Amino acid sequence: MTYFQNSDFNKLPRRKLLGMFGIGLLGFGGLAACSKGKTGKGELRVALIGGPDSLDPFEAEFAISALLFRQYLLPVVGYGPHGAASPSIAKSWTSTPDFTNWTFEIASGLKWSDNTPLTALDVVKSLQLGADPKTAYPDATELFSIKGYRDAVVNGADPKKIAVRLEGENKVVIELEGADANFPLRMQEFYPVPMQTIATYGANWTDIGKIVVSGPFIPTSRTQTRIVFDKNPSGGWTENMPAKISVETVEDASTRVRMFQSKDVDLAQDPPLLRYTHLAREYGANFERTKAPRFIYMSINTKRAQFRDKDIRRALSMGFNRDLISHNIMRDAVNPATRFIRDLPAIPYDKAGAQALLSAKGFSPTNPLRFELLVAKNERERAAVQIASMWKEIGVEATIGTVDGSAISTRLNGFDFDAAIVQIDKGMKSDPLDLMASFGSGGNAYSHGWKNPDFDKALVEAAALPTGDARNAALAKAESFLLSEVPLAPIWFGDSAWLRAERVTGGIEGMAPIIWPSLHVND
Repeated sequence: MTYFQNSDFNKLPRRKLLGMFGIGLLGFGGLAACSKGKTGKGELRVALIGGPDSLDPFEAEFAISALLFRQYLLPVVGYGPHGAASPSIAKSWTSTPDFTNWTFEIASGLKWSDNTPLTALDVVKSLQLGADPKTAYPDATELFSIKGYRDAVVNGADPKKIAVRLEGENKVVIELEGADANFPLRMQEFYPVPMQTIATYGANWTDIGKIVVSGPFIPTSRTQTRIVFDKNPSGGWTENMPAKISVETVEDASTRVRMFQSKDVDLAQDPPLLRYTHLAREYGANFERTKAPRFIYMSINTKRAQFRDKDIRRALSMGFNRDLISHNIMRDAVNPATRFIRDLPAIPYDKAGAQALLSAKGFSPTNPLRFELLVAKNERERAAVQIASMWKEIGVEATIGTVDGSAISTRLNGFDFDAAIVQIDKGMKSDPLDLMASFGSGGNAYSHGWKNPDFDKALVEAAALPTGDARNAALAKAESFLLSEVPLAPIWFGDSAWLRAERVTGGIEGMAPIIWPSLHVND
């Protein structure tokens, strides 16, 4: 299996760093009004941090869009407890012993909301549509394991020649470039689209009144700050699921909390980070924190002369205390990250070791290493100040450049920076392989300029192994390259956080309340 090539990152047609790095993802709309309008029976009211840039999974680039897709479109493979693969459009899947060919059996009786049958052919055609450079799937890099997919997206080869085919009437066979023991997980975020509707309306197929869906809900109203979902009349309902969903864009985190406190909303996404301890005390189990692959890290531009030396990069990573930042500065709202595999033992803070490395290179508090550290105008600025303060003691003088998220994105994309504190949000993909692959050659967070073929090879080897001790060892081997050469320094792992009203129960075990058809509204 080959994840990426060095040139892929710059050739991808539409995916922007703005979406990839999880910064500036507020989408459309301004501050929503705190309306105390009458709530309909069974209505679920949700306050999100932003709005979608599109309702089309082949157009959208914002994380909020991906959250909404789950409510009105079915993925090929669904989410089960703790994020495990679960039946959805595909009711089952099997692979060859070497994990290079996968067969997905498509469930019978599925329908689009216009009563057109949803079939295996829809899955095949949607995969081909996602490989077409004109309509390329924004997360295309995650499907580059499919034979021919990269060649179509990057080089303009015929998307109908990707190695995806029908077998009989209800099976889809996918041939991979190499082994991927967890390929069904790649299908959890791939949503087939209604080809018959696209043939009629083209890019306007998601307009209200035209949109055709496969999931239990359908968008029936949309403004700049609000989307309303009603039940899909063609079914897909579950017992006690919400009768209607009203979603508001509320960019200000404190306003989302006030709306929840006044019972204007039932679910409030990501309350203020620095209030987590207080909210947990006030709301108990109704304040939900779930492990999520939100990774805050420092990207170090290895194209800069002073950062070509890996010992200097190692010193920067060794020279600040993650525990102090997470517990004191961020008030226990985040989890310190010293490595890329979240559950492995932490690497101890080593101020003396960092100072020794810099001293050997001629740097000291009286002759410091100087550079600019970019950070967005948010809570991460507090961490940047503390990191710069700790670095002073070991011979580093970092000037903090505070800019908006889009400016960081532009500078990262052009390698116009020294070091930057950024975030990558992998959505619901908790596999460490997905996170580390983002930083490999041509990965979707390739801002550091570092290349190591052995790291890329280690990722391929890990992908070929099923879950278990051998795979864990292979992941640790891949991680060792990042830890020894330090093209980026981990800072913390974030959580998915929600406030949930008492009237809302249910959900999927081990997951945040983000798949709303699985929730129950108790009036």
